Amino acid sequence: MLLDILSDNPDVVTKALENAILKDKKSEKKKKALEGLNYYKGEHEILNYRLFYFNSDGVLKEDKYRSNIKIQHQFHTELVDQKVQYLLSNPLEVVTEDEQFQERLKEYINEEFQELLQNAVEGASNKGLEYIYAYKDENNKIAFQIADSLGVIAIYDKADNSKLKGIVRYYDTVVFDNNDNEITITKAEIWTNMQVTYYTQDKDKHRFKLDNDIKPNPRPHVILEDDKAFYDGGSFGYIPFFRLDNNKYQKTDLEPIKALIDDYDLMACSLSNNLQDFQEAIYVVKGYPGDDLDTLTKNLKTRKTIGVDAEGGIDVKTIDIPVEARKTKLELDKNSIYKFGMGFDSSQIGDGNITNIVIKSRYALLDLKCNKAETRLRKLVRQLLKVIVDDINSRYGTAYDYNTLTINIVRESIVNENDIAVNAKTEAETKAVIINYILSAGQTISNESKLKLICDVLELDYEEEKEKLEKQEPYVDINALTDDLITRNINNTSGGEANE
Repeated sequence: MLLDILSDNPDVVTKALENAILKDKKSEKKKKALEGLNYYKGEHEILNYRLFYFNSDGVLKEDKYRSNIKIQHQFHTELVDQKVQYLLSNPLEVVTEDEQFQERLKEYINEEFQELLQNAVEGASNKGLEYIYAYKDENNKIAFQIADSLGVIAIYDKADNSKLKGIVRYYDTVVFDNNDNEITITKAEIWTNMQVTYYTQDKDKHRFKLDNDIKPNPRPHVILEDDKAFYDGGSFGYIPFFRLDNNKYQKTDLEPIKALIDDYDLMACSLSNNLQDFQEAIYVVKGYPGDDLDTLTKNLKTRKTIGVDAEGGIDVKTIDIPVEARKTKLELDKNSIYKFGMGFDSSQIGDGNITNIVIKSRYALLDLKCNKAETRLRKLVRQLLKVIVDDINSRYGTAYDYNTLTINIVRESIVNENDIAVNAKTEAETKAVIINYILSAGQTISNESKLKLICDVLELDYEEEKEKLEKQEPYVDINALTDDLITRNINNTSGGEANE
């Protein structure tokens, strides 16, 4: 059982640790995670594609002479990068009304924090989930780092699956045996809410034991160093690991589209192989008096002629490759990849009338995917902010509340600038027409009603404008005033659109 890892009996712990790591490495979830990561790096299944045939004796053999082109099409890489950059294209903003609090947050919410979030979203997309852990840096300030989820095992309470009891973090490293030969062993860390214990495999790669190269072991979460020695910096009081799930079921972004990508790779490579193999004609020869087939092939390649008997002859055959059928299949696969991968296909051209409405519709699926990701990202950021604010309060003796902070995640997509300008011009002209109608009402409505209607059109504060009028001279030319308001609003509108 996983909970045996937290036992007080060292023998029970080492045996349970060995079994847990061995089982975790072979688990289906970690296989899927590794698969997603490999495809992100361009390591597709097509690279392992091999061709076989049955020889004259009926024995299956690998065909090493036919073309076997291997080209991986990295749709998964593009879709993950789209998601990460669209979601975090602008730096995350954490805002507070307290100026001093805002300045202190800048020590933590910076370029490194932005990179951390991007790596977390990328890792979760490829592996289904990703971990971030907190630690104290050399300045005794809280900092964060990615903990590769491929090497993390979460231990939950048996009675409550939502209650985290511990974390096992493991990784492979290279050491040297007594003969200076390199061997790979696994090292592990067991984290609880109070301490972390370090283990290492024996060089024979069997049982785990306490890592005697780390002192003290176990140790508290924070160990600080001065000019003379290490000293106890204390424990966090919680397990400093924070998880970002890609979705409710912790599925990778590759799983819905893997079969489509594999099919696209196979179709594209098969077309390349056909073109490579059948670029020359096939010769059907009758009545050839030569010695063997090799001599025939040599004569065709060198002399371009062969001799046949009176009843002989040669026919030249060509093969029609189903190019259009393969192109249609590739296009279907590509469309399905972007549809089920919920991404933006930048190769779409359309009819040339690319308005902002068209652009928005093409981003619809990516928006849906990022909406789900943003909810979980906000939850993670809020957890990290609690740790950050606690650290600020500890360092400066303050009592800030992380719940008062506002998290702003602003996405940015391409737009048609000309479309925006045309819309702004149309809006300004429409307002001018409406105001002219109001002014043409003459004496049928009062000046006060006219002012209220004009303020509604120009989005001005009626009470404020009325108060200003009351402070002016007794006579007010409402037409002149309206012209002034129109000019002022159009200038503000133009300036605001330009700024946007």
